[in-house]
Amino acid sequence: GFVALCRKLDLLVAASVAIDGSKFKAVNARDKNFTEAKMKRRLERIDESIARYLSQLETADRHGDAVPEAKVE
Repeated sequence: GFVALCRKLDLLVAASVAIDGSKFKAVNARDKNFTEAKMKRRLERIDESIARYLSQLETADRHGDAVPEAKVE
């Protein structure tokens, strides 16, 4: 079963394993699930946002302007 598979994959080192019967409600809303394409687009947007922020920091350093705060999603 599951424990045997885990042992075969060297995921378990202890002699005993406990698995409880907890149940969790699945949430598969469009904004909560991520396909590979969604993750790629999101990472691209994050990289673009970081590049914009770093550019603003460089501009502020050159001109002595106040640095805008980074947005946190």
